[in-house]
Amino acid sequence: MPDGFIIAEVKDGGALSVQWVIGGILVASIAWVVFEVVRWWRVRQRMASPPLPQSAAPFGLDLTVKTLERRCEAMQHALDEHARQLQQILDRLQRLEQSAAAEPAPAPSAVEPLAASPEYVEPMVLARRGLDAPAIAARCGITLGEAELLVAMARGDRGTAP
Repeated sequence: MPDGFIIAEVKDGGALSVQWVIGGILVASIAWVVFEVVRWWRVRQRMASPPLPQSAAPFGLDLTVKTLERRCEAMQHALDEHARQLQQILDRLQRLEQSAAAEPAPAPSAVEPLAASPEYVEPMVLARRGLDAPAIAARCGITLGEAELLVAMARGDRGTAP
């Protein structure tokens, strides 16, 4: 993974939620620009309604129009930059998805006995320390068969089929 870009571990649909978040940001940015353009357009319509001779237009009105035009241009540049950054993020996400799909899935490993069930943690620890099955069964309140199985697992015995 390239330096300077941190991605949290994505599991089961996480990539989809990242795309939704990025899409939401893009939609919000576009909505904001549309709102500003509509507002600017309404101001222009109100100014255009009473046709004034050019000499009668106040200086402040021209200044307001120029200011609004500059703000719209700045917002358009910001929106273009956001769209460019969003495209870069989506491209990077697609490359990461492709590289994750290309990597072989990890081989299923044997279940760690301690992780199987919390009630067998203490008996497994005792079995690994070398206690015999009857002592483990008596001490932990499990059946002798369970204790024998834990002792065999602790030794790493692989039972043979008859």
